[in-house]
Amino acid sequence: MKKVLVIISAALFSLKSFAGDGDKFLNLSGGYQWKNTVNLLVGFEAETKYHNAWELYFDLSTAYTTCPTCYKVCSKSFWDYKTFGLGIAYKPSLYRGKNSVVRWRIGADIGANRKGFQASIDLGIEYSYSFRNGMQVFVLQKNDFVFWTRDHFRNGLLVGVKFPLSK
Repeated sequence: MKKVLVIISAALFSLKSFAGDGDKFLNLSGGYQWKNTVNLLVGFEAETKYHNAWELYFDLSTAYTTCPTCYKVCSKSFWDYKTFGLGIAYKPSLYRGKNSVVRWRIGADIGANRKGFQASIDLGIEYSYSFRNGMQVFVLQKNDFVFWTRDHFRNGLLVGVKFPLSK
């Protein structure tokens, strides 16, 4: 009996296990960026060791203006300048609390706008809070440096939810 307990104990202690590491999420967020831009971000996130993460994302933005005919923001002027991009971001952990984590967000994406090709570098900071069921809410402060577009710099705040895909 002692031999069986020793073997089981050795097997349990030799298995590699990390709390929260290896989790996968579907991210959905939206918010406002400076210069009258509404941003939607949909992503797939995979956590790595020490609560760092990689994210593959789709970014959709629309920069709205006041309509010259009705002097308001109407549906035509709201969807006047759309941009989208597909990118990847690395999120190293800065601080880990009991149910929360603060991460840098460093990424790049390529996509298109009304005039053609665009590329951007994304920098930001993200605060995530975890619930018992694995779902997370997060706030993302996002800075975009966009090349070959009308607005070269955008910064703003996005709020979102992470739905767990593993567990």
